[in-house]
Amino acid sequence: MDRVRYRFPPLEKRGVIAGWRGGQIASVALSLVVGVVALRSSPSVMGVLVAVASIGTGVALAFWPILGRTGEQWLPLVARWAWVRSTGDGVQRAPGPRLGHEAITGSLDGRNGVVVQPPPAGSRHRMTSSVFSGLSVVSAPFGAEPSSSDIGVVVDGPARTASAVLAVQGHSFALLGPTDQDSRIAAWARVLSAMSREGSDVHRVQWIESCLPDDGRSVRRHWSDHAVLGADTPAGRSYQALVDESSPVTRRHRVVVVLSVRTAGSSRAARTAGSSRAARSIRSARSIRSIRSIRSPDRGTTGVGAVLGREILALHRALDGADVTVEGVLGPAALARVIGDAFAPARDAAGPGYEPAAADGASRWPWPMAVEPHWDAVRTDATWQATYWIAEWPRVDVTPDFLGPLLFSPLRRSIILTMEPVSPSRAARQVAQARTADIADGELRRRGGFLVTARHNREKESVEERDAELADGHAQYRFSGYVTVTADTRQELVASRAALEQAAGQARIDLRLLFGEQDTAFTCALPLGRGLS
Repeated sequence: MDRVRYRFPPLEKRGVIAGWRGGQIASVALSLVVGVVALRSSPSVMGVLVAVASIGTGVALAFWPILGRTGEQWLPLVARWAWVRSTGDGVQRAPGPRLGHEAITGSLDGRNGVVVQPPPAGSRHRMTSSVFSGLSVVSAPFGAEPSSSDIGVVVDGPARTASAVLAVQGHSFALLGPTDQDSRIAAWARVLSAMSREGSDVHRVQWIESCLPDDGRSVRRHWSDHAVLGADTPAGRSYQALVDESSPVTRRHRVVVVLSVRTAGSSRAARTAGSSRAARSIRSARSIRSIRSIRSPDRGTTGVGAVLGREILALHRALDGADVTVEGVLGPAALARVIGDAFAPARDAAGPGYEPAAADGASRWPWPMAVEPHWDAVRTDATWQATYWIAEWPRVDVTPDFLGPLLFSPLRRSIILTMEPVSPSRAARQVAQARTADIADGELRRRGGFLVTARHNREKESVEERDAELADGHAQYRFSGYVTVTADTRQELVASRAALEQAAGQARIDLRLLFGEQDTAFTCALPLGRGLS
């Protein structure tokens, strides 16, 4: 039987005029101006040389790619990096240790004593002058019953979003037959299609597949529960030795699905919240009350907290129908553990997993205590990370398991896919604008004698296919993928990066290291719904 295959369209690179970006136009125009001024001011051989050098430099900056970017794209990034390093603002530290605790002395219920309490929650859960500024992990009621448990919510103040996380498990997708794999993909497509309806409150959907070190505890527990032969038998001793030897290289996989809604601005939930004071409280994310105040009973389902709970519950049910095992919605402590595992040393991340139950106690400090960005990596506390952007997906027909080389690589890494649903009306407008731009660019290229490459034809065909799919009732999503690799030392990170790039080549995807913005890129690997402009 023929397999269902998928083809990804090329990354659209439309520009202002005939495919030229604004930076390219500015670079070439500025070089022409400098060349004309040089010839006017010095009509000599030296003036001609200066003009030719200026024009050549401008054209090179506009069109000569270096590591996937042209010079005019590198200039702002290099300038920002040089400014940060020169001002000494590279290292970002958490304010928690400097805030300290508060001690209250005096009579306590008729007894003398001292009460030591932490600083206010709003100050404890934010870093100042950091890529983690404005981020908070708070709790929100889950369900209408008073006895319902709280769920963990990541409130992103700068992006004005609130995100909840589902812990899920698959069913050995790589071991399934072609028919079963295709049916699982179709079920996942139906889940996504339901969230791209007109007027949907879902802002973004993100899944994160992480490969973490493991101390072998799960393997030993499975062996003790299902072993047929005792540990004192030759076979038992042999298996025990095998488990002991494999512990240092044992890995466990974790998959979470993140759902984000808007807390202010264009979100319908924020517009109907009915109170500017409540909208400001959730936007600033100062405390746990910021979620609860939005979700007061007299406002029904108009609050952000209620909308997030409703949408995460709908996603829970949809995933159950798609034959995906949902372990539950993460509570505050479990969510903090998921965030902390992303940058914890191997010895700490190899401990027991989290319990996804909603009521799991108070959350710990989830963010790094210090962040030190480097040009090609970022150091968070005691670990190093390097984040890649998936610049190109496979350009040939592939089967649903094309990511196998990456998923099965024994590296400590995370694969992230961030998706943003596009409503049918907005998708139709975007396709119409893209087709109009293609027609205009094609006519301009024809008149100017510009070359029309096969890539331009592929992009045009992709837009026409999207138009046909929208007419057939399919949903449209914007998406972007990232891969983050983690190591305890700089030397280990270099080796892990080389292995990751090799696995990506086997999966037919093009990875590009995000130079100069590793600290910002690392936040895309956390359950925040970031990664799209």
